[in-house]
Amino acid sequence: MAKKKKSVYKPPKSSNKGFIIVIASIFVIVAALLIIISNQEGKQPETGSDGNNQEIEVTYEGQPTVGEEDAPVKMVEFFDFKCPHCAEFAEQVYPQIKADYIDTGKAQMTFINKPFMGADSSTAALVGEALFAQKPDAYMEYYDLVLENQGDPNEAWASEEFLVSLVEKNMKDIDIEQLKTDMEDQAIREKVEQDRQESSAVESTPTILVNGKMVDLDYENGIKPAIEKALEEANE
Repeated sequence: MAKKKKSVYKPPKSSNKGFIIVIASIFVIVAALLIIISNQEGKQPETGSDGNNQEIEVTYEGQPTVGEEDAPVKMVEFFDFKCPHCAEFAEQVYPQIKADYIDTGKAQMTFINKPFMGADSSTAALVGEALFAQKPDAYMEYYDLVLENQGDPNEAWASEEFLVSLVEKNMKDIDIEQLKTDMEDQAIREKVEQDRQESSAVESTPTILVNGKMVDLDYENGIKPAIEKALEEANE
């Protein structure tokens, strides 16, 4: 009787296909992460973010400002009259800052226009500068008036005709003919360009600075703590 041959177990040959797919997937994921990181490098944080506590040099002189001159905290808002987020800030956040810190003499706030949302952003800025030249104390009334009467940010609603009419109907102490004359003044037009250059350090609006440092737009978790910290440092 013939002996049965012993069966010898031979493991199946392993396939490299699955291993290659895994490695390739890892490379794709790593590459994607590197692209994301690379895109973030050198990019300014969102306006108002204090992620890196970025400092920005500001020229305060000659700008619309509210608050006591000797207030220990100096604040800045970079804004565009066409920016809907600026309108929200003016309605919801600025009143808190004013009540808690500006009216109490703890902070002074300067407003610098960043006209970047359209050609009519510059028109709104120009009317504001002409009005400021005629009656500086009336600037904040104009600020509120235009932001409250914003049109579609994608449309060129801030025309000279609309803005001058808005001022004429709502700001009785303004000499409209003088306003129109001042809008043609080269020195006033240059102020708009100066603001444009000054605001080039930020990418969007509104951007808020507390003693030259960008802060988050959230009042309770960004602006207020930054002001309190600045007050503590001023008292040291």
